[in-house]
Amino acid sequence: MIKLLTSHFRFKSTASQTYNLNRLLLNMSRKNDGNPGRSSPKRQQPPGKDKGTKYCPGTVTLQILGCGGSGSPGAVYLFTDQSRYLFNCGEGTQRLAHEHKTKLSRLEHIFLTRTSWERIGGLPGLSLTVQDAGVRNLTLHGPPGLDEIFKAMRRFVILKNLKVDAETCEERGVYEDEVMTVQYILIDKKPVKMLESSYKWSLSDLELDNTDYYEYENGRNSDSPSPPLVLDYNKREENVVICYICKLKPKPGALNLEKCVDKGVPPGPLLGQLKNGKDITLPDGTVVTAEEVTAPSDPGPVFIFIDIPSVEYLTYLKDKKYIFREYNSNASVDHNAALCVVHFSPAEIVNTEIYDDFMGDFPASTKHLVLNGSNKFSGYTAAHRIQWQLNQIDENIFPLLKECPDLKCDKLHISCKTMKFTPPSESSDTSTEELAAQTDSPEEKRDVCQDGYIDLTNSLTAYHLRPLKGLDRSNEAILDPASYLEEAYKINNFNESLELLKQEMAKARVHKNRETEFPKILFLGTGSCIPNKTRNVSSILIHSSPDACILLDCGEGTWGQMIRFYGEEEATDLLAKLKLIYISHLHADHHIGLINILNTRRDILGKTVEPIILLAPKQINAWLYFYNQRIEPIGDTFTLVSNDTLVQAPYTNPALSQMGIKSISTCLVRHCPFAYGIAIHFNNPQDPSDLIKITYSGDTAPCDDLVNLGNNSTLLLHEATMEDELVEEARRKRHSTVSEAIEQGRKMNAKYTILTHFSQRYAKIPRINTALAENVGVAFDNMEVTISELNLLHLMYPTLKILFSEHFEEMEQKALKRSMKLERKKQQLQEQGVAKCPTR
Repeated sequence: MIKLLTSHFRFKSTASQTYNLNRLLLNMSRKNDGNPGRSSPKRQQPPGKDKGTKYCPGTVTLQILGCGGSGSPGAVYLFTDQSRYLFNCGEGTQRLAHEHKTKLSRLEHIFLTRTSWERIGGLPGLSLTVQDAGVRNLTLHGPPGLDEIFKAMRRFVILKNLKVDAETCEERGVYEDEVMTVQYILIDKKPVKMLESSYKWSLSDLELDNTDYYEYENGRNSDSPSPPLVLDYNKREENVVICYICKLKPKPGALNLEKCVDKGVPPGPLLGQLKNGKDITLPDGTVVTAEEVTAPSDPGPVFIFIDIPSVEYLTYLKDKKYIFREYNSNASVDHNAALCVVHFSPAEIVNTEIYDDFMGDFPASTKHLVLNGSNKFSGYTAAHRIQWQLNQIDENIFPLLKECPDLKCDKLHISCKTMKFTPPSESSDTSTEELAAQTDSPEEKRDVCQDGYIDLTNSLTAYHLRPLKGLDRSNEAILDPASYLEEAYKINNFNESLELLKQEMAKARVHKNRETEFPKILFLGTGSCIPNKTRNVSSILIHSSPDACILLDCGEGTWGQMIRFYGEEEATDLLAKLKLIYISHLHADHHIGLINILNTRRDILGKTVEPIILLAPKQINAWLYFYNQRIEPIGDTFTLVSNDTLVQAPYTNPALSQMGIKSISTCLVRHCPFAYGIAIHFNNPQDPSDLIKITYSGDTAPCDDLVNLGNNSTLLLHEATMEDELVEEARRKRHSTVSEAIEQGRKMNAKYTILTHFSQRYAKIPRINTALAENVGVAFDNMEVTISELNLLHLMYPTLKILFSEHFEEMEQKALKRSMKLERKKQQLQEQGVAKCPTR
């Protein structure tokens, strides 16, 4: 051991120096505990200091979670040996953290530059995730109103074990801990006058919603409601943006044992004092300074976060440039100059002269990392991986995602669709390496710079602050279609199963013009509760006519899903066609994406765009009105029609006919309070006399009212949250199992049924051990299907089971363990019953 430690220092020494160093190390390892040569853990631990005590960290890294482009959030994770911090939390932050295995168990502080949805939209989902990870206290830093936002969310974001505190940042205020100091710089803008809303709230609309939407799941009695929710609707928050100047705490240099030997320092506490930067006096009176025996200390680098949302704020940034002089090229001390500046500001602001001058004030050594729409890849690699693989099954139902239009994949795509279904790795014409080379190398796009000092980012771009290693792109999220396809074709029997499937689908396919066939159903989110890397939360887009579409539910990240599927240009055009949004109930996974859609639609199409029709429980008013009054005006973006009014009579607004819709009806379903199912009658462009009826369950346990509502449906979209063996859990949470969902379709005489809203334990494929009926299909994210293609879906399931065989086998193993555990429990109960039975 001593020999190993000695060689570790790798220095030249005389024989006496080596002997003294060996002696020093040997004595350091001995403790007076009666066991020479073995260290005592209790003596090593300083009194009063436990493992949870924080110290100045030796490793500190900035990691980009979301790059701010292509529907992804702008979010930066700062992690150290012991602590975690997050800067901004837009929609999709939790999903990216999950996908890229970013551990959230030590996250205790979130710094927000503004309270707009663009920066806070991911807080509901993230807070639930960190709660599950064991975090008990979370502090939000940012503009006024953060505490009220969480209070307003309290009905649909249930935090049982997580306490959330909001710290309002004041000008030049400072947060400080063992890791760093964070200075708040307020970029002010005077409050704007409230816009006149096309939607008028009435007093009855503003009834406080004190509903406990999780009482059924948590066993609470509705006769004992939660405390009333009291919100101040009349207060208007100032439009404050906060920039953060961060500086790591200084860290003493490492102790040099060779120099300690040369100075005659004996083993013991004197070494610890030197290591902590303190000078010592030896027994012979010799003074040894810490500087003499330690490496140069790290004074603590500076890094800055800037967010200038619009031109109105540029003047204020210009007025406060003097604050940043201490950290730019005018810095009086070299180590005060910022190593890194992270810019959340949009591209149109970054390109202005004022902003360019601001950036130019920093020294050439400062790295400027930009997180905005200039970045073109969202970082959701798992969505592309599974879509490339599903695309091999059918290129129309599972089209390739369009968020990266420059990806040259045509030849790669065709090579995997030869009549022999030859996987890329075995192709005699093109090797996997050659196919990979045919795509645009991500390296070509990574160092795009403007004026030589701007670095565009990607998810998992990193900047190592301590030890200082600078920019690191080695782990960036990139697309690799060749590996996705090779992975699929290497699976045993996949090639043969795919070939047989193609033959069966060719026989069953009804040939219609897909471009002119309506309605088309696109599944944007098919998972429940929280987003998963392959299944986002609930959202279904239906193209009802060439010029109109509607959304059924709008979970977190719905807008990002639209951008990934259509590409930015086509998704932008789609917003003009989006005429109606339906919200089935007020659980967060079904409506948290709504505000982003409303805001984006208005921002892109202009304030004169026709308000969208919002079909939702009227209780949503309390939340939307709060956001309108306290955060930013949204009242001009929608017209609310309460779901309960559609229970009594179908909705037949003349505007519906322009969407290709005849009528809409709803019914109450068996889930949380104010949960609804919906049935929509669409006009059939091919046959005006024939109506197409689509019924959507929302979340529900088996429900007779839904069966009556959906009677003789063309298509039933029904939740199938649990596998059949988890029927008791499904009943407790008021969800449906796979078989219950299929039975609902049979009872209502639905021509076809598509299963959706799967528990995230079924990330890739639900566990169904029986063959699917000819009229049943399984939904996937980014699956688009027309009515004439519904008869193909059941044919795919055997091949899908092979494609995801590894995941399916894991589910089978878990099911077996559950079964064995249940059997043991039954045996124990029987044995206890026998023991209690009196002997005769």
